[in-house]
This record gives sequence, C-alpha cells and structure tokens, in this order.
Amino acid sequence: MSGLRTKILGAGVSAIVLFSLAGCGNDSGPPRPEEAAARGPVTAHTKEVIVTSDDPALPESCRPRPVAQLLIRFFDAFNYGRQEDLSRSFFISEGPSPPDFSSVGYRPWSWYSSTQTGEGGKVTRDFTTSDQSELLGYFARRHRQGETMRLLKVSLTQTGLLDRESNVGFVYVVTRKAPDLGPDLGGPASIAYGKGSLNCENLRIFTWSMNMKTQEDRTEREAAAWLCEDPPGWRPGEAVVACT
Repeated sequence: MSGLRTKILGAGVSAIVLFSLAGCGNDSGPPRPEEAAARGPVTAHTKEVIVTSDDPALPESCRPRPVAQLLIRFFDAFNYGRQEDLSRSFFISEGPSPPDFSSVGYRPWSWYSSTQTGEGGKVTRDFTTSDQSELLGYFARRHRQGETMRLLKVSLTQTGLLDRESNVGFVYVVTRKAPDLGPDLGGPASIAYGKGSLNCENLRIFTWSMNMKTQEDRTEREAAAWLCEDPPGWRPGEAVVACT
C-alpha cells in the first residue's frame, strides 16, 4: 500500500517456537500484598503520542495514533493486572479458515509469543499460545512476577493480512522489566522488540511476537532508531512515537 514500508525483523522474532515456559501454573488474580510491596509501585505509561508519518488511506481506526493508543491501553492493562481489559485485547482473528482447521475457526491464525534468545540466537526461554484462557493465565503470572512493559515506538507495516483489508501489521520496540529477567537480558535498557497484527474493526490483536536478546547493548534511543524518525527533542519514555 502506498506510504507503507515493510520492516524486516531478525530471525529470532520471525520464528514462532512452539513450546511453553516450563513450570507455568494456573495462578491468576492480583499479586499478594507482600509481592506488590517487593515489586514497588507501577509507573503509569505515558499517554502522549507523537505521529511522525501517516497514511490517510489506512482504515481510520488503524492509523498510527489510534494503534499506538491501543497498544498503550494493552500495556497499562498488563502492568496493572487488569484481566478484563486484557481479555478484550487479544484473539479474534479475521482471516480465512483452512478446511482442516474448520472446527476451531480462526484460532490457528492467532498467537502470542514471548521469546528470549542467548548467544548465537539460541532460544533460552519461550512462551507461545493460541488459547486466550492460557494467555490470560500467563499475563497473571507475569504480573505476579512484577513484570512491566513500556512502549517506545510503533510503526505500521502493511494492510490486507490474511486477505482482509481490515487487518494491519505493526512492528514495535518496548522496554520490558521484571525481577526474574536476568540483568543481561535486553541489555542495560531492557530492550524487547517484535511484530504483531490487529483487526481494525474489532480492535483486537491476533498475532504478537516479542523477543529479548542477551547480547543487547543499545540504549533506548539506539534500539528504536530503525522505527520512525525521532521527533525534535524527543526523549524515550516521555512520549510514544508512531508512524507508517
């Protein structure tokens, strides 16, 4: 589509590794008081969005600003453990269902994947699911571990995914922090990056792939430099940058 450019991610993001984190249980709900005290207060995500490029041919609900705002709402719900909001964020995929998957509808087209890679791109930890219930359990466990994520930049990539003009792809860079994530993971700035897809009609994310590397040494600004032009005076964390 005119005005959109394709971003190419590393192989660690593109590959979907189909195995789950070891030792994952079904605990859910808010953290216990002692866990919340150990984690400390959650810092509110910035609500300001700076758009550096746009494409009026995009569906109105999938222009850079509303997509950035949708992701900000997701990260806020994740950081604060709001399960009801999270349940409205993921997994109603819009696309053709192959005959051999007709009994499960669109589910094969939906996934959430969070991967950690070490030296040589070797996967050291991974969580992948196409089941919303399992995903919400994972979100609850990560909240109990004190994990928080903050969006730095998001860029739209292409429309027409799965032969639906209402499906739009995006790529992003975030910071991701938790007490159980090693100090070398994501480097000093705790960088994670990836790609996803959302439907502009139901405003749900139906694919999400995220990766963190142990050999990351870039600052927030350096890690996000490949996405969207830096606005004058922009400081990572003060506003989310969005573009096409």
